[in-house]
Order: sequence, then structure tokens, then C-alpha cells
Amino acid sequence: MEPLVPRLIVVPTDFSAPAAHALRYASNLAERFDAHLLVIHADRFMVPVDFTAAPAGTFDVARDAMIEEAREQLEGHAEQCISRSVPYDTRVIVSRPIDAIIDQLRETGADLIVMGTHGRSGVRRLLLGSVTEAVMRVAPVPVIAVNPQSSERGTIGKVLCPIDYTQACADALVQAAAFADKLVLVHGVDQIGRCFDELPRLRAWVPPEIVDRCELKLMTANASPAEIVSFAREIGADLIALGLSADRTLSESLFGSLAEQILHHSACAVLTINAFAARKQQHEVNAPEPVAVG
Repeated sequence: MEPLVPRLIVVPTDFSAPAAHALRYASNLAERFDAHLLVIHADRFMVPVDFTAAPAGTFDVARDAMIEEAREQLEGHAEQCISRSVPYDTRVIVSRPIDAIIDQLRETGADLIVMGTHGRSGVRRLLLGSVTEAVMRVAPVPVIAVNPQSSERGTIGKVLCPIDYTQACADALVQAAAFADKLVLVHGVDQIGRCFDELPRLRAWVPPEIVDRCELKLMTANASPAEIVSFAREIGADLIALGLSADRTLSESLFGSLAEQILHHSACAVLTINAFAARKQQHEVNAPEPVAVG
């Protein structure tokens, strides 16, 4: 796949502090790449009242009021978090959040999602956090998840890319190359004697056009999420790039066992790209400009 520089970034929000943090990150990222933001808030807007005895039309009036209130809140939320130099649009959508996000990607041709997550724990994780994790699995574009520990500057100088020689890792590496000049590749080895053979193999695996920008490292095989997060912090990584493999069951997937834990413990943002997103980008490298939003 070819690395894609973002032109239109979808940023879902639930108005929480972590979502605002992610929106500020997206604003800074958009400013760097001269991209446009589409900030969306999706909800089914279920009126929490028993209207069985209410006059006809009362439910619709109450729901319309909720939608209008959300629209006003979204406008204020975006105005507060987005730089004045970054163009953006806002949309309130009556739908399940996951469905709304995917629909907006298809409608607008957006090429990146930036979402917040609530970090390690908490009831709120059941809302924004679970939506972010689901979107990472099914989105046809790369996703950058920003947790409360991440910097909101949007500056990506160095990316850590854990490598296991799968196509998913290759896709994540190439996409990471669009965001940063410095790429640190780390691969696990199970025998000390293999170190001298593994570094040449790793170098040969890297696409020739980016190999000069890569620093190659080895670590213990089957490194834990905590070790990867610690290493990212040690080298000062601004982003961890992960490929989400599609050839494993959900319970055994990279997302469930590794990426999810890295996401909730990392001190920096985490970029993921799933197999569907990689296939889509392979067919759309020369796609037309995204549809204007407004």
C-alpha cells in the first residue's frame, strides 16, 4: 500500500474531556497537513420519559429539542477545541455512533479517523472507549486513538512500529511513514544467537523507499504490551503504529490481546490499520478528492 497524507479527518465526539483532548490533537494534526476536519456527534436521541399518556407529537418535539441542543453543544465544542486556522464542519447524526462514523467515511471519502479513548479504566470507557475499539476493527481507513495521557500537540516526530513480518505490520509501517520522518522498528527474537541474522532480515523486509528513515531494534520475543509501552516512552515515541491482523479469531486477535492493552496504557497516541483499510487503500491511492462537507 501507499502512504496517504490525510486530507479529510473525521473526529467523533461525545463532548467528554477525553474527546475534547482528541479533537485538539486532530486540530493540530490537521494544521500540520493542511487537512479539513469533520466533527460528528452521533446518538439515537431516545427521550428518557414515558410518553404513553402524553399528547400526540410530544415525543417528536422533545426529541427535536434534544437534537438542537446537541447541535449547539457541538458547535461550541468545536469552536473551543479547533484552531482558527483549521477548516472544519460539524454534523449531528441520529444513529448509533459506529454506524454514523462508517457512513460518514463512505459519504465524504475521509481518509483518517481521530478518536479519543478514556484510558485505563472507568465507566465512561464503556461509551467512548468501546466505540473507539469497535471502529478500529471495522473502519476502512486508519484510526488514531488518543488517550488522556497522550500529548495533544499532534506533532509526530518518531513512530514505534512493532514488527512480526505480517502484512498488517507492513501496512501500518508504510502508513506511519506518511506521518513521521523517524521510524523505530522493533522485532522480538527468542534466541540471543539469532540477533546477528535478524537485523539484516528486518532491514531487507522494510520497503526500500523508507529504509533509510528506519532505526532497527530487537527485543525479547512475545514482548508484553507493558514492555512495548515502556520502550515507546524510553525512545520518546510520539506514536505507536500497529497492524490489526484479520486472520485470527477475535479473542485471539492482535487487537484483543495486544493493541487494546497498548491503547489504554500508552503515553502516546496509537495508530491502527486493519486488513480492510489496507485493501481499500490499495485500490484508492489515486482516488478523487474527498467530497466537500458542510
